[in-house]
Amino acid sequence: MVGLGITLLASGGLAALRAPRAVETPQTPAAAVGTGFPLREEAMRLYADGQFPLACERFHRAADAEPGRAALRQDVARCFESWGWQTLRDNRPQEATLLFRVGLREMPDDPGLLRGLGVASIHEGRVEEAVGPLEQAVGRGEADAEVQLLLARLYSQRDEPDAAVRHLRAVLHRVPEHPAARELLDKVERERHVEDHFDRLTTTRFVVKARRGQDTTTRHALLASLDAAWERVGAELGYRPTERLTVVLYDTEQFRSVTRVHGEVSAVFDGKIRLPLPGPTSASALERLVTHEYAHAAIHVLSRGRAPRWLHEGLAQLLEGATADPSLRVPGHLTLMGIEALVGDAEPLRARAGYQVALWVTEDLARRGGMPGLRAFLERLGAGDAVPAAVTRVYGLRAAELESQWRNLLGS
Repeated sequence: MVGLGITLLASGGLAALRAPRAVETPQTPAAAVGTGFPLREEAMRLYADGQFPLACERFHRAADAEPGRAALRQDVARCFESWGWQTLRDNRPQEATLLFRVGLREMPDDPGLLRGLGVASIHEGRVEEAVGPLEQAVGRGEADAEVQLLLARLYSQRDEPDAAVRHLRAVLHRVPEHPAARELLDKVERERHVEDHFDRLTTTRFVVKARRGQDTTTRHALLASLDAAWERVGAELGYRPTERLTVVLYDTEQFRSVTRVHGEVSAVFDGKIRLPLPGPTSASALERLVTHEYAHAAIHVLSRGRAPRWLHEGLAQLLEGATADPSLRVPGHLTLMGIEALVGDAEPLRARAGYQVALWVTEDLARRGGMPGLRAFLERLGAGDAVPAAVTRVYGLRAAELESQWRNLLGS
């Protein structure tokens, strides 16, 4: 099961930071006009029109014409900052990273550019490289609640709760009623309390945390299942993570305390895989459970946190080896939005029905385009396409046409 934490990481963290801080059109300083003035005037017009490549080139030439004027170097940095954010909005994070780095050559300690570099690194999938610039931004006076909230999420994912708590308390000191910070702090504190005496086992692919003294047989079975999931999902989706994924093994009471999920949920992925200690179970059943949760990690990364829940659950079931019920019938007006609501329903029977429909729909998409098509679908969502646009680009049909075909096939 994909937990709410995955959505919060994407929308509550990154989305709030995708727009830059307010960057005003550079103003002519009160100092006497110098030799770079005509270039600067032209650069300002281009900047105002959003023609950042030309504007930044003119700002750079103006600064070179008067190397002693710091304000002109600041113009260059601000221009590259705006260009970087625009490029990031266009879903070209690698280019945005380069642009922020160019701006930082002009102003190495600038909080806005450091923040941009950190966010671009996350969008580029280089999460480990994001923490340093974001910490520098905070240290240089970027007292931005969303920057610190993002840092807290990153530290929580990296299993560094003390650092996460430090940033969350700083946010709440400035904004006592900040709901996302309060919710995350409560969750991190619950984890820290429960996992205080857990042992940690690190492999080349995973960090496994479990209660001290737990039998080694369970851990070895879990590691074998994790490695099998890594191989299976990697072969199907071509997903080979560069960073270790944290997996936490709880007893049942600890699992409920940390995750706060209802009793029918058997596992959660919220940036970490969280599993209740399995009772007597076969190796194949454990492998399916682990593969399902590991699939959520792959789906999250490939879609940059933008996959809808129906696709998360449908594809995770498909990758674990489940098959749709051929006798499935769905009354009513079937739509993807309706499936999304059903999968997320608080009533377990309705949610289970949603999972069955999500699996059927995802299996149909796999028949149409195979796993390469599903990966392309995830990547289109990650690039910023809405679901209907991604459906059309990958499968060549409008979403409404697909929904109509599904209604006919499912007898609704």
